[in-house]
Amino acid sequence: MVTACGGGSDHHDAPPINYTPELRAFDMLDSYDVDTAFSSAPLALNPYLYHGLFEVYWEVRSREDYRASVRINDVPDIIGSQLVHSEICGPGLWCDQAGSLMCDYGADLTMSCSTSGGRTSIDYLFRTIPDQLYMILQICDLNSPYCEYSYYPVWME
Repeated sequence: MVTACGGGSDHHDAPPINYTPELRAFDMLDSYDVDTAFSSAPLALNPYLYHGLFEVYWEVRSREDYRASVRINDVPDIIGSQLVHSEICGPGLWCDQAGSLMCDYGADLTMSCSTSGGRTSIDYLFRTIPDQLYMILQICDLNSPYCEYSYYPVWME
């Protein structure tokens, strides 16, 4: 009769819990009703269509609160980008694991994503009009320096 002996245990080490937020999806709806969730057509924002309104929405996996920031830049990078709007999200908040913001692009080359009336000038990012800029969604952990982001090239008319 053979019996197995060993120092084995039924206790398995549980994988560590990851508390940093994970950006699962970032999408936009532009001035021409192009929705990146359903189309790969180029995006464009026009300040004269629908009063310059566009929508930004996201899905995140996060066990704790995180910061969601809408930014814009003339290169596809977070470095040197202009903050347009920032929001604390997480469990129990309006933007728990997902959120959406109505934003607008004005003919005066400003942007806003809030009802507070505060507008952000983005005129220094343009070389010509129209110009291709990059809309960026950044997700950051509140308890560490961890951040991640995604972007879309957008023609600014």
